[in-house]
Amino acid sequence: MADQPVFDPKKIELQQLGPVMGLLEQFNLPPKAISFIRRNQRALVLAISVGVILAIAASAYTTYRDYRADRAASALDAALVAKQDRRAMLEKVVQEYGSTPSGLWARIELALLDEKEGQRGQAIERFVAINAGLGVGSPLKPLVLTKLSGLYESEQQFDKAVPLVTELAALEGFSPAAYRTLGRLQEQMGKKEEAAAMYGKYLELTGGQPGQGQADPARDMVQSRLNQLKK
Repeated sequence: MADQPVFDPKKIELQQLGPVMGLLEQFNLPPKAISFIRRNQRALVLAISVGVILAIAASAYTTYRDYRADRAASALDAALVAKQDRRAMLEKVVQEYGSTPSGLWARIELALLDEKEGQRGQAIERFVAINAGLGVGSPLKPLVLTKLSGLYESEQQFDKAVPLVTELAALEGFSPAAYRTLGRLQEQMGKKEEAAAMYGKYLELTGGQPGQGQADPARDMVQSRLNQLKK
């Protein structure tokens, strides 16, 4: 018996092929969405490409920034522990990594080094420049204000120290010490009423602190100065 063909062309009925389903249709998107995508295909591809490029650029910048920050921190550490050429190494950190936190701290270290070496004028110039670049919320603000105002006081430039200490008094946690310093500055400027007012604020702020019943040399000294001013 002859083998029968599996597919008999005579028995196959030709059927009309339906429309070819596109990729968008396979996602079961609404017809309106499919039409919109096809009408704006070129613009959408361009927008996606730009987004991808921006994401890659942002990632590359973050990686580069972190790399610079690590290099700057290493350079600053080396400068701080150096026994020789410390100033030159700090200046190199400032020059190469001035925009990083390590660069900022290197500038502060240079100002402190100037002060230690008796170059108060140079130290003041550095701290003035540093202070101008710090925001109000910077954690370094209290340190810079304290050092700069102290340098002005040591140079008997009390009128320049007062605004800085006043700014320090507005920062949380620094008010008592700042008011005591303001009292001392005003007293040295011969402004007894202003000095008494500042000493009074200091005593008011420190009156309710823990250990009030114990001897407090600082409060006793301020109270003594206040009594002298009121005579």
